[in-house]
Order: sequence, then C-alpha cells, then structure tokens
Amino acid sequence: MTVMGDLQAAIVGCGNLGRTHAQHISDVPGLTAKAFCDVNLDNAKHLSDEYGGGYATDRLDDVLADDSIDAVYVATQHDSHADISVQALAAGKHVMVEKPLAMTVADCLRIKEAAEQASSILMVAFKLRYFDMVLKARELIPQPLMVSMQLMDNRWGDDIWPNDPVRGGGNVLGQGCHATDLLRFLAQRDPIEVFATGANYYQPSGVIDNLAAVFRFPDEVSGAWIQGDADTPPHTSKFFAQLFDEGRSVTLSDRLTTLTYHVLGEDPVVYRGTETGFREENLDFVRAIREEVAAPIDVNDGLFSTVMALQAMASTASHRPEPVAALVLGDAQPDGRHAGRSPRTHTVEIR
Repeated sequence: MTVMGDLQAAIVGCGNLGRTHAQHISDVPGLTAKAFCDVNLDNAKHLSDEYGGGYATDRLDDVLADDSIDAVYVATQHDSHADISVQALAAGKHVMVEKPLAMTVADCLRIKEAAEQASSILMVAFKLRYFDMVLKARELIPQPLMVSMQLMDNRWGDDIWPNDPVRGGGNVLGQGCHATDLLRFLAQRDPIEVFATGANYYQPSGVIDNLAAVFRFPDEVSGAWIQGDADTPPHTSKFFAQLFDEGRSVTLSDRLTTLTYHVLGEDPVVYRGTETGFREENLDFVRAIREEVAAPIDVNDGLFSTVMALQAMASTASHRPEPVAALVLGDAQPDGRHAGRSPRTHTVEIR
C-alpha cells in the first residue's frame, strides 16, 4: 500500500502512552496524528485538542472505516492489544503496537497470523533497542557467552490497571517484555526454553510480582533475567544488563545509559549515552511504510518477548523448563540464530 503525502495516524488509547506517542509523532516529519480514540471520549478530546487532531472518537470502527488513516497506534490496556491489532490489520492499516504484544500465547499467535496475512506492516514499540549504549554493547560483544538482564521497579500500586491480572498482567509481563526483548536482542539468539522461580509475594491482585529466570539459547549461550517491583536498587538502577565473553565484559547501568567495557588486564573504558527511542522507532516505522519493507521490530520480535515472559511465568507453576522457540515458530526447526550471525563451534540440540 503506497502512501503519498504525510502519513495520517490514529492513536487508540489516549492515556499516558498515547500522549507520549502523540508528542513524538508531532516531531517526526511526514507523520501526523489525525484521529484520537479512547473508550473515554473526554480523554480523546483532550489529546486531540492538545495536538491538533482532526477528530476524537470513542468508537474504533470510526478509525478503521476512515480511508484517510494510514496507521494505527495501539496504546490501550494490554488485554485489548490483540483484538485492536487484528482488526486494524484486517482494515489495511499499518500498526504500531505497544508492549506486551498480548496477554496470552494464543492471542500473540492470533496477531502473528493476522500480520502474516496483511498487506500492511505491524511494528512493536521497543524503544530500549534504540538506546545508543545498548547498540554499543552489541558492537563490543556481538557473540556473548552469557547475558543478564535485570529490570527491578519500585512497588507498583495496588489499584493501577497494569497490576490487574486481566487488564495488565502485572509488572513481570507488562514491563518484563522490555527485559526479555533486550535479553534476546543482546544474545542475538532465539531462546529454546526457560526455567524460572517466582511467585505472588505481596501484590493483592494475585499477579506474579517478582521472578528470576534462566533461558537456554543455542550454542550453549545462556541468559539470566531478574524482574519485579520489590525495589529499584540505587547502584544498578531500574534497568541493568551485563554481557560476558571470554576475557571481557560489558556492564550497562544508569538505566542503560552508562556502559563499562572491561578487557582482562586492561583498565575499564566508560561510555555514556542517553535515553532515547520513541522518536527513532517512529522514524523507522515511517521508513518501513514508505519503502514498503518489513518493520525493523516485527511481530516475531513482539511474539518472542511476550512468550518468553509468559513461559517463564508458566515455569514458576510447573517447576520445570518450558519451551519458547517451539511455540513461536511452530513446526519449524529453528537453529535459533539471527540472520547474519556467525555461529560458535559448539552446537545445542533443539528439542
């Protein structure tokens, strides 16, 4: 679907993330937020007035039936991501969907099927991939032996919708898919399986509020993930990651904006960057639409990150490793390697 002139976008979900997307859309050349949609019409009207939208509505059908709308931003509560994304793709709209992709493996696979059948593209909003120090980490250690990712927040409020088991899923799913996506992004492998321990320790909603997991990747690469809302450690910060290879390591601290690179026998080298991502992901989204190419963060990326979190949560109940790649890729026999990646000499049998 070739688009001439400015791309016209609709923001569906006019809460905090909807406002953030509206702000960054206004800074991207060739992209305009025309429609604002929310189940609370007042929210849609306020955001439309603030950012000069063409109209506000509380009906998704109004947006999907509008032939002038090229792209739909899905920034709603998590349990509605699947239905809205599938409907938008069926209506021929390009989709930018917030994380997590969906709340269940079945809904994730439903979005994947819709995306594969659509003529439009679906991109998942993973802004952390665009942090300059995250990209520097991949450059410095492109083939890590081990990767660890920690995302520890302060205690979430009892009554917020992201903590609701039906609407949001809690911290481990809602924010955790950021961590699992980075774990896979930095490992540059698709995880075979996961074993995790964790529980509902104190949140009254019953969600799993803290969790520790180990992912098995091909080529004997391992990934560790710590996630929860017990407390944000001041030393590591909310976002903290490490990559290890023989004789060297990378540490990402200060919300992934400070990188410390250490080679055995040498003084550590410190690099400093900034938090970025929203503008960059929008620029990539526009480029993919205009050039009619695949989204740089596509439905499989969203699927893997969400299934990694969901299967880790399932492992806390089953007390055994749970599969990941087999659920995402179905009957395919993946080697787990990303395109352009040189394999190590070791091999791992995929079950």
